Amino acid sequence: MCWGNEGGKVNSLLRCGLKLSVGLVIVGCVGEGAEPVRFKSPSGRHEVAFEEIEHKKYSEAEQQRDFNFTSHIKYLISFYRAGEAHPVAQVEYRDVYGWERDAAPTPPTDLFKAILWSPNEDFAVLDEEGWASAPGAPERRAVAVNPSLSWSTAPFRLSDPVWADTLHVIGNAHNDCDSSVVEFEGTTGKMRSIMASASPVGYEIATTTDRRVLIRKNLDNCRMEDAEKAFVPECFSLSLDTMQRTAAPCDAGR
Repeated sequence: MCWGNEGGKVNSLLRCGLKLSVGLVIVGCVGEGAEPVRFKSPSGRHEVAFEEIEHKKYSEAEQQRDFNFTSHIKYLISFYRAGEAHPVAQVEYRDVYGWERDAAPTPPTDLFKAILWSPNEDFAVLDEEGWASAPGAPERRAVAVNPSLSWSTAPFRLSDPVWADTLHVIGNAHNDCDSSVVEFEGTTGKMRSIMASASPVGYEIATTTDRRVLIRKNLDNCRMEDAEKAFVPECFSLSLDTMQRTAAPCDAGR
C-alpha cells in the first residue's frame, strides 16, 4: 500500500483519503504505482516522503560476526514544498534496526516524527541512523530545505537543543573525554564551539531562562580521583542575543 500526493490526479480505481493522527497529517492515495506517502511538516509548508531503496536483512550469525552486517532499510528521503512535484532536497537515510532478535524496521511515521525542524523550517534534522558507535552526542544530520542556504547536508552532533534564533541552535556535545557546549550555524551548516572542554574539565547547559543560558563546568568521563578532589564549581551566563558570556552564580537559573 502506498500513498500519492495531496491534490494530485489519480486513476478512478484509486481510493484517495486524508489520514489524521496525533500531531501528524498524511495525504495520499492507495493504488498501484502511486507515489510514496507524504507527511506534512509542523507548519504545513513542507512535505516529506520516504521511498524504500533497499532492505538488507542479515542472519543473527552474520550480525554477530560483523557490526556492518546489521539489518537495515535504506530510504531516499525527499523534502517538498507543500503540493509541489519536485523536491527541494533529497538525502539517503538508513534505518538500522537489527540489533535485537525479532527486531522490526521503524515505521516511516515514527522516522518522520523524530525529525527536528528549525523554527522557520529552513532546515530539518534527521534522527540517528542507529549504527554501532561510542557513547556520546547523537550522530544526526541536518538537511537544508531552504534553497537560499549555501549547504545541502551537514553533521548535527548536539543534544538538549536551545534555539538562539531561527537559524542558530546551541546544545551539549558530550563525547566520552569531551564535554563541550556547541552551536550549529544554520547559515553555514557548520558546528562551532561555545565553550570547549579541556579534559577532564568540560561544560554543559544547566538551565535556560528567557534569553539567557546558564552553563555549568563539569568533569567528563575520563576524570581521575585527583581531578574530583581539585574540582571547583563554576558557572557562566550566556546571552542568546549577543552570544557573550559572563561569570554567574551556579544557582542563578533556579
